[in-house]
Amino acid sequence: MMGIETTKWDAADHLASTEAVLAYLEAIFEDGDPELVAAALNDVARAKGLDSSEQLTGATDLSSVIRTLKSLGLELTAKVA
Repeated sequence: MMGIETTKWDAADHLASTEAVLAYLEAIFEDGDPELVAAALNDVARAKGLDSSEQLTGATDLSSVIRTLKSLGLELTAKVA
């Protein structure tokens, strides 16, 4: 019996264009899970070559922001600056 062969997949490897980054963040923001948003922002940071000191270390503050936005009937979106 042969086992299933898998390879490592990293979202940061697929975020080379602004369009890819925006599509990724829009999908993650739509879900609204604060931990997922923090992880996605770290994926984008890694794709852009930022070191670990510039990445999010937790979702505590972000959780509060997202919860507040949702309670106001708002959602977080991304656009090119």
